[in-house]
Amino acid sequence: MLNYLYLDYGGKPRYRAELKYSLISLRAELDPAKSRIVVATDAPEIYRAWPVTVMDIAADIPAWSGGGLYYHRIKPALVRAALARFAEPVLFLDSDSIVRPGFHEEVAEKMGGAAVVMNRFEKRNPIPPIRGFRTTLPHLGAYRYDQAASLMYNSGLIGMTPSHRMILDDTLAMIDALIGRAKKFPTIEQFALSEVLRLSSTLVAEIQDTFLHYWQGRRRIYMANQIAKSLSPDWDDLTAPAQWAEMNYWSVRAYNYYYGVGHALGLVK
Repeated sequence: MLNYLYLDYGGKPRYRAELKYSLISLRAELDPAKSRIVVATDAPEIYRAWPVTVMDIAADIPAWSGGGLYYHRIKPALVRAALARFAEPVLFLDSDSIVRPGFHEEVAEKMGGAAVVMNRFEKRNPIPPIRGFRTTLPHLGAYRYDQAASLMYNSGLIGMTPSHRMILDDTLAMIDALIGRAKKFPTIEQFALSEVLRLSSTLVAEIQDTFLHYWQGRRRIYMANQIAKSLSPDWDDLTAPAQWAEMNYWSVRAYNYYYGVGHALGLVK
């Protein structure tokens, strides 16, 4: 069985609304007999009426976040814990996402081999200021930042099987070696995972067209409005919206222009 994994901690309503929208879009694609939706959270009572499996991670957050120094460290730590708990494939999804038709079929196909699933390739030489950085990883051994070869994928998706758990050991070790720079470099977890995948010669399978990750500021402003308009205010009502958000350049631009004008006018009242 394939386990789809969401993360909710900190109790911020905006992020929970995004998770709800994403989860509803995912449910529309799934066969419950072949997949499971898991929500890892520090507030398990919030999801008591949802048709999901809940992981209570409240006690784990301090250690998984490096003592609160880098909260994105929780993502790979959670994936490792879920692989251990379920002993089945796990696909982590960021809550600021929308699943499109054909997603489950694409995921199942690409996770059927030895590949790790991620969202999309971002860039090479992702953090130039750490030139000269070195550390030792528990499985891969000595690591040196390579400006020519280093790369980074977006971690809006992280799909792995239990055979990949050692990759996460090395990923967490690299994050810990860089954690003092966390405030300066907010993408350490996806950089570390991407580098470990590169050095271990692990194939990365990208999923782009059937998965939309809208982490950018303007897109999130647009989606906050779409979510507020289209979902029931009843938290436990998981009815799909009549129409999914049109996440294209012109719709986002038009709303942000409207939002920006309205916000500016509100400031001068």
